[in-house]
Amino acid sequence: MNTKFCLVLLILISCRYLIAQTFEVDRTNYFFYMLGISTIELSNNYFDRQLTNPLTENEITELEKTDVPWFDRWIEFDPDQKLKDWSDYTIYFTLGASLITVYDDDYYWDNLMVLSKILMTQSAICKWTKTLVNRERPYLYSSKNSKSTRGSLHSFYSSHTSTAFSTSVFAYYYYVDNYGGSIPLAVLLFGGSTATGVLRAASAQHFPSDVLVGAIMGSAVSYILCQQHQSDRIKFNFGYNQVGLEINF
Repeated sequence: MNTKFCLVLLILISCRYLIAQTFEVDRTNYFFYMLGISTIELSNNYFDRQLTNPLTENEITELEKTDVPWFDRWIEFDPDQKLKDWSDYTIYFTLGASLITVYDDDYYWDNLMVLSKILMTQSAICKWTKTLVNRERPYLYSSKNSKSTRGSLHSFYSSHTSTAFSTSVFAYYYYVDNYGGSIPLAVLLFGGSTATGVLRAASAQHFPSDVLVGAIMGSAVSYILCQQHQSDRIKFNFGYNQVGLEINF
């Protein structure tokens, strides 16, 4: 029996002790972080009512499409409920695909805790940005619309797009760390996220710039928190075209 075969056999036999752990979570730090970020996120529900006043009918009639920056004028301003509903479906699809991607019998709860931190953090940032910016949604510029609510002043930036991209980056980060890159998975995850952003703009819920910033913010928050929770333990990586052993000191 040659040396190479013995080495590969030893690695395969030992793999149950060298399980790849992508994310590592301190439960105490997690609890206090989630307590703090949840407080910030939920407090927005109160302060948004104090800081955001819906437009009057006269203010709506005074809105002109020429007031919209040139790079945001090319979308459809008339709302489309069916496309809006589809933007919800694509988020559910992306979240479901991500949860399946990161499923791991030994470390699934760690993965879910990291994902919950990502989702809550990006939600808190997005909500407060919406409240402080108070940008009109595209449909307020439509002749088919004459009513305004607090939500109609929450165009910047797209929380749907931010959520979708933060989830996709999290799942793909996990997959690459364990198995290497995968074009089909990238297309599946980021295709769903991109579809969410496109549908939000097509349904007149957001301007293209809202969608672009949402994608950037969601991706950035997700990547930073994934890096923060990157495990330093011994890892055994097994993929379709690779077998690797990684030891971080």
